[in-house]
Amino acid sequence: MPQIGFPNAPFKPAKLADWLELQAILSPDKTASAGALERELNRLGRSGVQAESLIGNVFTEIDGRKQATGDLAYPFSREPSSIKVNGNARDYPAYVFCLALSFCSWKVRKGARETPWLLFEQLAAHSARGYLGGQVEIFGTSTREGSPSKKRFADKVNRLVSNLGEGDGFKTQRTFSTKDAKLDIVAWKPFPDARASQVILFGQCAGGANWTSKLTELDPDVFWDQWIVGGKVSHLLRSVFIPHRVFDTDEWEKHARAARLLFDRCRIAASAHDLMRQDPLATKLLRCCRKEWNITI
Repeated sequence: MPQIGFPNAPFKPAKLADWLELQAILSPDKTASAGALERELNRLGRSGVQAESLIGNVFTEIDGRKQATGDLAYPFSREPSSIKVNGNARDYPAYVFCLALSFCSWKVRKGARETPWLLFEQLAAHSARGYLGGQVEIFGTSTREGSPSKKRFADKVNRLVSNLGEGDGFKTQRTFSTKDAKLDIVAWKPFPDARASQVILFGQCAGGANWTSKLTELDPDVFWDQWIVGGKVSHLLRSVFIPHRVFDTDEWEKHARAARLLFDRCRIAASAHDLMRQDPLATKLLRCCRKEWNITI
């Protein structure tokens, strides 16, 4: 069984719940118990009432995840003092990938191609499509790096404007760099009349530990004014996609106010789950878990 390191202090319920979920996925009997948590906390000097309180919060977090993700998209069933994988964890690629990315993290490696960042952008697009029931255009890292990036970026802007039916196309500029554009995905729900006035999300993906600093980086109106000729009719709603979980309600509301529309791991998994069936992305996510973090399921 691969070893997943126990989180260091300060001990946070969301991080401890992540550890417990990974233990269940990797254990031979696909189960992880409160006893395993207690042993690790005792080893690190947290025992008695302090450990009991932490473990209680962990299982409160597990209950919250089940509710937020839904019975069909959450990989675990809950017993009084343990969790167990529902069937095969491979049937929950969106949740498992976000869990691994959040807990194990990832650092950019030179020459890496199918990176977790790019896969997370694709997963976020699936989630936005599932949530709105509309259409999605991925901008993302691949449109902003490399010599063909400028043409690729301009082509995507032109295609977006055409699909939205708002604006007049890419704003030609003498020199421009797309590296600071920040936009990863655009999702919208059009009407059959294909006319302006619709729900439009401008989304940014923040997969790293520094995600709280990125909640307000993307300004959809600034992006539009910088890169698109002609005005818009619809209001552009900023959305941020993270593979993490936030336990505290006040902290969640603080971050959600900044993001405007915040998709965490559970919201992503709930919205993307049905679209992942028979989708090649599911295989890519599980392969990434195996290759990058030695999580084989």
